[in-house]
Amino acid sequence: MWTAETVLVCALSLLHRSMGSFPPIELVGARPPYVSANADGYVPLGDTRIYLITSSPAFTRARRAVYKCGELNAIRRIASVLVHEEWHVLHGSDEAGAYAAQLSVLAALGAGPGHPLYYEVIRSMQAVIRRAREPPRLSPQ
Repeated sequence: MWTAETVLVCALSLLHRSMGSFPPIELVGARPPYVSANADGYVPLGDTRIYLITSSPAFTRARRAVYKCGELNAIRRIASVLVHEEWHVLHGSDEAGAYAAQLSVLAALGAGPGHPLYYEVIRSMQAVIRRAREPPRLSPQ
């Protein structure tokens, strides 16, 4: 099993970027309760660090690969999450912009329209946008 750090290096290599080209990245083992159950990463409001969840399905698949960096779709997903979360650090909470950046990088990495991973991210984007449009729920009195 590969280390979480090795998986991160694989994602950075796929992007042709270094750790220093990103905001600080922290690897966390568990998703905090305030983060979506399907998230692979997050940036808390007002924070300047990217947090990657090493227990996410993509991270788990990448760590269990037979060969280093061998689970290409998992590495693509993690790389695209880095770009998505970087968008939040640089531009704020706008999900449409973050997803546009993520989809663009997936296309550049060979997982564009027609690829299952691309459509997974589109479905996630649609769910997030749909939730944002819902009126806030009032708690029972």
